[in-house]
Amino acid sequence: MKRQTKDTQFHKSLSHRILTNFQRYYPWLLVVAIAYLFLFPSSLLVAVSSEPETRVKTIVKETKINSIKYPKILVFVADKSNRGKGKLIAVNTKEGKIDGAWNALSGVGGEENQPMRGPIPSNHRIRIERFLVQVNPLILSNPGIDGKFYKINPHLVKVDGVTRGDFGIHADRNVPGTAGCIGIESERDWEDFKAIMDDYHDAGLTSIPLLVSYR
Repeated sequence: MKRQTKDTQFHKSLSHRILTNFQRYYPWLLVVAIAYLFLFPSSLLVAVSSEPETRVKTIVKETKINSIKYPKILVFVADKSNRGKGKLIAVNTKEGKIDGAWNALSGVGGEENQPMRGPIPSNHRIRIERFLVQVNPLILSNPGIDGKFYKINPHLVKVDGVTRGDFGIHADRNVPGTAGCIGIESERDWEDFKAIMDDYHDAGLTSIPLLVSYR
């Protein structure tokens, strides 16, 4: 009877330690997964090291994003074969946690070099380290936008010799899809995204790096 009680206590203690460690490292593991999709979009996710904090710092260094200069970044991971649908994710690079994640899309099903149809080009495709999203939005009355528009720089980029640009982040209004901007699909997600951008603005941030990757 005593042996059974000890065994039960041991298993409860082990389960508690596993749960505690998972809760401690989960945010870092999620950030690593997102960043890995950006760095190696055609690869499968692999197990991370036993020191997630060190791994995340390495990834930020590899992407040349200074966590002091850019404590927040945005990551857009999407599927081009599914009309550019995916997730827009706000990452706290200093603390290794997710500030928010929203269903989003880009384009209407075209390729990255197709004006008005294709999604915003990936960083890898146009060989730039990062886009920059302006935290202070413009207010536009275009039917497909009708409200806040967070401009994405550079204003113009070349994809296979084709000039594309005038990208931004806005609510996906009117008809589904965009001309290459990142459109947040639901009104609830859009309100949440704007609230976080307001928080970033109040914290003194003027622009946030944007990493774009397709699978």
